[in-house]
Amino acid sequence: MTDDLQLSWELSGSGWATCCIADVSSEQKHCVNYCTDALADLLHSVAGLYGPTSTQRVSFDFEPAEARWVLRRRGSNVDIAIHRFPDMSASFNTPDRPDGMGPQVQNLWPAGAPSAVR
Repeated sequence: MTDDLQLSWELSGSGWATCCIADVSSEQKHCVNYCTDALADLLHSVAGLYGPTSTQRVSFDFEPAEARWVLRRRGSNVDIAIHRFPDMSASFNTPDRPDGMGPQVQNLWPAGAPSAVR
């Protein structure tokens, strides 16, 4: 189907990978540090959309910044908001650093957009 969500992960250098999430209408690509377990975290988050929890989060290390993807299932659609934090050491896995503390740089596939969880 042309409106399905697509994900790619490609090693692009020593310690770095290019992560891309896209559908027919939008694309987001990041060059991320793979020294963390970001790929496994991303796969668990995507798989988690099929479970009882409708919101999943995954963080990418940009050294020193963090990009946090917040994935929300809305019926058969997915809403993905991307937030940036200037210092990952201050924001990563910190309960007092909610998503809203990092500016939202992009809202991909808001609820009602064509990307579907299949």
